[in-house]
Parts: sequence; C-alpha cells; structure tokens
Amino acid sequence: MSTSSAAKETHAPSAAGIQSGQFLLEEPALDSFFAPEFLSEEERAFGEAIGRFCREKIYPLREEIDTQKDLGIITGLLQQLGELGLFLMDVPEELEGLGASKKVAMQVAEWLGSSGAAGVAAIVQCGIGGLPVVYFGSEAQRAKYLEGITSGEILTAYALTEPGSGSDALSARTTAVWDEAKGVYVLNGTKQFITNAGFADLFITFAKVDGEQFTCFLIEKGTPGLSTGAEEPKMGLKGSSTRSLILENVEVPKENILGEVGKGHRIAFNVLNIGRLKLAPAALGGAKLALREGAVYSTQREQFGKPLSTFGLIRQKLAGSAMRIYCAESMFYRASGVIDDLADEIKSRPEAAQMDPAEPTVEALKELAVECSINKVYGSEALDWVVDEMVQVHGGYGFIAEYPVERMYRDARINRIWEGTSEVNRLIITGTLMSRAMKGQLPLMGAIKTLTGELMERRGRGEPPEGLLGAEREAIALCKKMTLFASGVAAQKHLMGLQNQQEIIAWLSDMTIQVYAMESALLRTLKVGTLRGEADQAARVAAVQLAVDEGFALCERNAKAVLSASHEGEELRSSLSMLKKLLRREPPNLVDASRQLGGYVVEKEGYPFAP
Repeated sequence: MSTSSAAKETHAPSAAGIQSGQFLLEEPALDSFFAPEFLSEEERAFGEAIGRFCREKIYPLREEIDTQKDLGIITGLLQQLGELGLFLMDVPEELEGLGASKKVAMQVAEWLGSSGAAGVAAIVQCGIGGLPVVYFGSEAQRAKYLEGITSGEILTAYALTEPGSGSDALSARTTAVWDEAKGVYVLNGTKQFITNAGFADLFITFAKVDGEQFTCFLIEKGTPGLSTGAEEPKMGLKGSSTRSLILENVEVPKENILGEVGKGHRIAFNVLNIGRLKLAPAALGGAKLALREGAVYSTQREQFGKPLSTFGLIRQKLAGSAMRIYCAESMFYRASGVIDDLADEIKSRPEAAQMDPAEPTVEALKELAVECSINKVYGSEALDWVVDEMVQVHGGYGFIAEYPVERMYRDARINRIWEGTSEVNRLIITGTLMSRAMKGQLPLMGAIKTLTGELMERRGRGEPPEGLLGAEREAIALCKKMTLFASGVAAQKHLMGLQNQQEIIAWLSDMTIQVYAMESALLRTLKVGTLRGEADQAARVAAVQLAVDEGFALCERNAKAVLSASHEGEELRSSLSMLKKLLRREPPNLVDASRQLGGYVVEKEGYPFAP
C-alpha cells in the first residue's frame, strides 16, 4: 500500500488504539480491514435464515400490510421472528442471548430493510426499542421485560421525538414530577411520529424530571393516562404504525426509570449509534431490490429496436447505483468489523470482570459514533440516488403504482430523516472529530500542522503507487490531505465559533464521508482480488474508479468552498495555492468504467457483488 497519506504511519493500530476518525490519519493495513466476502459459514447462517423468512413470509404480504387493515399481520410476523431468535441477536450470551457479532447484524438489517413496513417494525424491536433494556436495564428490569422482548411477546416502541423537538431532543417538554404521597413519577406530554405505537406493549419514553433532568422511563401499555393518537397517513412505508403517544398524568414507579435520573441522554444517544449503524444496511437492502428491478426491466424494455440495457446512459445509471451500493456495503462491514474488534479488546481488559455484560459493546459504539453517522448519511442518500435513477430507467412506468419502484421511491425518503437527520449527522461527524482533536484524544491537529508545513514547501507531483488501483490509492491520500488542510484552515479561522458555521461543518463532513467511502471500496477490492474471478475484479475496479472520481471532485469543490468561507484576499490566494498542490490527478476513462460496471450489472441482473 502507498505511504502517501497525511501521517507517515501505515501499520494497523492495535485494537487498544482504535479511535473514531483514525482513517483520516493513516492508510489502514489490508489485514485489518473486514470485507463481507470473508464472513464465516456460522456468521452467514443466521443472516440466511432471516433472509429466507423475509422472502417467504414477509415479501408476499407487503401489499396487504400497506393497507393497514390489520396490524395483527405485523405483530404475528414479529412473534415468528422472535421464535427464530432474531431479537436475541444483540443480547450478550451472559444475558442468555446469541451475542452475535455486528457483522451478523449487518446481514440481518439488510434483509429487514428490504421487507417494507414489517421490516421496519422488526428493526425497532431488535434495535432502538429493545436494546435500551439490553444495554442499560437493571437486573430487575431485565428479569421483568427481556424474555418477552426477545420472544416477541412484548413489543416495543421508542418515544423520543416531540411536536416541538425533533433533532433537538434535549429540549423535550414532556415532564416527570415526583409525587411523594403516591411514590410515583407523574408524566405529562406528547410524543410524535412513534413507530410501532399502534401495537407496542412497552414504550421507551423520555421526559424531564422537574423540567430539567432528561430521563428515560419504561411505560407499559394500559397504564392509566397513556394513549395513542390516530395512525399518521404517510408518504411511504404506509403499513408501519406511526402514531402520537399522549401522556396525561401517567404514573410511573421509580423502578421503571431506565438508567439514572438526568442521564437519559446517555441512553438516547448511545442507542441511536447502533440504530444509525443498522440503518445503512437496511437502506442498502432496499437499494439492491431497486437495482434488480431496474436491471431486469432494462433488458426487457426495447426502444429504437434495442433493449434499454444496451444504451450508454442507462448503463451509466446502473453503474452509478452499483458503485454506491458497493461503497456503502464496504463501509458498514468495515465499521462493524472495527466495532467487534474494539468490543473484544475491551472484554479482554482486567477491569472487564466488573463490567456489565453489555458495556463493552456500548463503549465500542460510543467510540465509533462518527463512523455510525458516516454510514447512516451515505447509506440513506445512496438509497435515494438509486431509487430515483431506477424510476428514471422505467420512464413513465416508474411513476405507476403497478411497478415496485414507485413504492420503493416513496419508502426510501424517510431514511434521511429518522435516526437523526442527514444534517444533524453531518454536524456530529465534524463536530465530534474536532472536539476530540481539541481535547488531545485524536492526533488531528498535529497531522494538520505537519501537512500545512509540507504544502508551504515547493514539491512536485510524485509518482502514484505501483500495482492495482495505484492512481486511486494516491487520489484517496490526496483527498485525506484536502480534508485535513481545509479542517485546519476552518479551525484556525473560526476557533470555538466553528460550531456556528454549519455550512463549513457540512462541507468538511461530506469530504470525510467520501474519504471513508472511497477507501472502503478500494480496500475491499484489493482484499478480494480475483477470489470471484477476473470479470468480477474488473467490475470492482471500475466501481472504485467511479467512486474515486466522484469523491475527488467533491473534495476539491468542498475544500475550495471552506477556504473561500474562511479566508479572503491574499490569504485566500495563498491557501488556494497550497490546495492546488493536492489537485494534480489524471482521471480514468469514465466511459469505459461505467460500461464495464453497468454491463456486469446487466449480466448479473442486479447488484453483482453479493457477499
């Protein structure tokens, strides 16, 4: 691998040294990267079992579920999934769960994400609805609720959002007041857009004790004063239950506080990390289905006497879709592998004997929060890109409800909103990295200082690394330097006020996301090599070339935008001159790459790089 990156070290860090954002500072060793092609048979088995269930039991019912005439269809499916062990997946073995790796969770989330409204209900049950009890429940709370949650007998909902507080969750107005005489907390307020609310038995609900201390409560269905509103008519995922949750003098005993009073944010944000990580494969499950519909349709539909699939602009759409899916898939398996490694390392520490069984996973997810947000943003936006282009491939038929891509287009849109909007996650990515850098927890500032010194010197363009994808490896290294340089300029200019420069933060986050996407696809391609044959390798190479060309252009554009928003006059001209040294690159033949990858999609009738 090339040594031309912002930091000179190229060896893989030890597990104990795993840090969020580390990929910006070094070029990971190939053996530290996990690719889904190397899943073990045991790891594949559970995902395949859930996949069979989705294909055989859920797919045939999707249209009936979307009528919402009978919510019992979804609850019945959830109980069957409980019998299969789905809701035991993330439960540690010490708590009588499966203790499955996050790599297994990625496969499962992908299948559920392709299953429409029922899949959404299941994702809540095995994610943000059930995991708070797994991760933060007391011994008594786990004894009372966990068996029912994992069997599907106790169905869950996550009640955080309010009419006046969506992204700003900590500004919630729902109150909890202690009633000394009754020995209970009395909750009042309204939660909004609560998935599974129509049939949930247990609500993970957040309120402010005495109007100040953000706290999590477990509230059971049937508690006096607790009710739900009518089903919300929605753009997509019409079969999922989405209602308001209304609390009118709801009395909750002290033992139903989850975690500690005033520490609800720890539960809310840490559970959202796993939700964001799982949302990426869930989105890709839908994207793969959409690409298959587009690929098959393009071979059957003829125009001007030829199948659509033979036209360059159609192959370009198929190739762009496959490239985005390949990047996203490479990204979330990479992140899940690192999270698994870090959790295992934490378990090996001497102090682990005193830890709660779920704590290593919680800590690993907390450390890799940036990567969770990166995956959420890229995966949800890749899905939107794919479904939009597959509607375009279908032409007028894509606008007709008879064709599946019409529903896919509508269903996809919510993914950029829930689990934290794309905008909020962009603020998290750069905000978290810069905060850790300022605290000395990530050696970002040292790398920026070293890079700035290098750019002030006169240096010619070196030769790109030899071997497969050498030019792309060099381009990614340059994109890392662009990201670091732009980050340094912004930090120096705005100092502590950078948090108020949301446009700059978003530009930097997009650069960081693209670096992670490009590098993940490249590392996977190099690691797989010719394992799946030479034609497969050629298509993967084309996918990386397309990804790097798009990512490099975005990094260049955003870096210039950051510099222009931070400097002016001679200072701007000087910084642009330094940036120019990072822009020397010869692009590949994008027509050949697009035709290569698009043709492979047509040949395989869909996404061609299944793990």
